[in-house]
Amino acid sequence: MSGDYDFSLFMHLYAFRVFGLLIVYVSVQVELIHMCYKPQRLMLSNIVITGLSVWLMSKTGTPLKINKATRAKISKITESMWKLTYYGTLEFCVLSVTYREPWFTDITAYFRDFKNQELKFSLELVYMCQCGFYIYSIAALLLWETRRKDFSVMMSHHIITVFLIGYSYITRFFRLGSVVLAIHDASDVFLEGAKILKYSGKELGASVMFGMFAMSWVILRLIIFPFWVIRASSINLLDALRPSEWMVYYLCNALLLNLLVFHIYWWILIFNMIMRQLKNRGELGEDPRSDSDDDS
Repeated sequence: MSGDYDFSLFMHLYAFRVFGLLIVYVSVQVELIHMCYKPQRLMLSNIVITGLSVWLMSKTGTPLKINKATRAKISKITESMWKLTYYGTLEFCVLSVTYREPWFTDITAYFRDFKNQELKFSLELVYMCQCGFYIYSIAALLLWETRRKDFSVMMSHHIITVFLIGYSYITRFFRLGSVVLAIHDASDVFLEGAKILKYSGKELGASVMFGMFAMSWVILRLIIFPFWVIRASSINLLDALRPSEWMVYYLCNALLLNLLVFHIYWWILIFNMIMRQLKNRGELGEDPRSDSDDDS
């Protein structure tokens, strides 16, 4: 493409392409929720995860009593194991696709000649999987996951994430988008691991895993994300765009800043849990987002 490539035409062509792609993908995803994801989740739950949940809870040193509270914990362990499986798998995939790329740690290269950047099939596949998962997560929050106090925040997060994935695809900000995905899934691996250990009564392991989660949250979401990713989108993107493309700049940064607000909100909850953990002499407290007494 020539240097005077008309960006408005470029945007219309890619918007048309991605709009059609998203319509098809959302339709497929709705079918996957009924035909693939939920049956797959139920199959894993019934055959593998539920058995592991019961086994973990039976190792607490006290006889396992099957009552309402126990069933609630088994359900939460199952939910966390499902998420741990997904986040761990996708984090490995994202890093395997992007880590060896020369631009991965060079923020000045994220938007360099972005209109002509090649989208490798492996990265496009990761994009589609992530977009599909967050569309699925919206349905899961509404239909069958445990309802928590931060439901509206979590729902907003998932919706904005879907928009951000789609927007970075339309604008060809693939490099920035893949780094954002790599940053976010890593913390969730530690979080779900801590939940599993907590619900199964492994207090020491839960405390250690929660500490790793808190450190990863600070490093990845409160330091690298704003001072690396948002810095790139605020400074380097501005250098890569023409004055007439200001809407691209502001929309991209608005979406990223919204994610940062969510990070800060959740960090306040995490920090409060750390304070309670210190008061409890290292014992990890319950999830402050829960509306249920079944956590105790």
